[in-house]
Amino acid sequence: MVRCFVGFLLPEDVKRYVSEIQKDVTQLPVVCKFVEVENLHVCLSFLGEINEYKIDKISESLDGICKNYPKFEVAVGGIRTIPNENYIRVLALDILEKTGTLKKIRKEIVQKIGGDSKPPHLTLCRVKNISDKENVVKKLGEIGSEGVNFTVAVMQLIKSELKRTGPVYSVVHESELKD
Repeated sequence: MVRCFVGFLLPEDVKRYVSEIQKDVTQLPVVCKFVEVENLHVCLSFLGEINEYKIDKISESLDGICKNYPKFEVAVGGIRTIPNENYIRVLALDILEKTGTLKKIRKEIVQKIGGDSKPPHLTLCRVKNISDKENVVKKLGEIGSEGVNFTVAVMQLIKSELKRTGPVYSVVHESELKD
C-alpha cells in the first residue's frame, strides 16, 4: 500500500515566497508545526492508502484528464484560517485562479480517480495553540497580502511516506497540461 494524493508541488521561487510568510507567522503568538519548504504543495484530491498495482491506472487517468486542459496561471493570496477564525487548526494560503480551469480539473480528478477533495489551498502550518486569537487574526490579514503568481503546467501523483521527522513526498507520476 502507498499513501498518495493528486496535486502539484510548487516552483522554487514560490517556495521562497511562502517561506518568508512562514517566518512572518513565527513572530505571532502561535504554536504550530510548519510544512517543510520542500513539501509545499497544493493537493487536489487525497487518495489515501492505495494498492501499488493501481498506480498505472491512476497515472493513465491523470494523463487523460490533463491532455484536455491548458496550462493556467494561479495566484497565491492571503492567509486563510481552517476551519474558521473561531477554531483555527490550520493556516493556509488561498489559491486563486480566474479561468475556472483548476476547479474543472479538480472535479474531474475526483470523478475519474476518486479521493477526498477540499478547495485548493497551500497549507503553511498546523496550529497547536494560539494565545491571543483576536490579535493574531488581525495580523494574519496583513501577512502575504501582496501575493505571487505562477503557471501550473503539470498535475502530479505524489507519494507521501510518513516518517518520524515528518512526511517525505516523491512524485510518482507527472501529467503535463497542454500548451
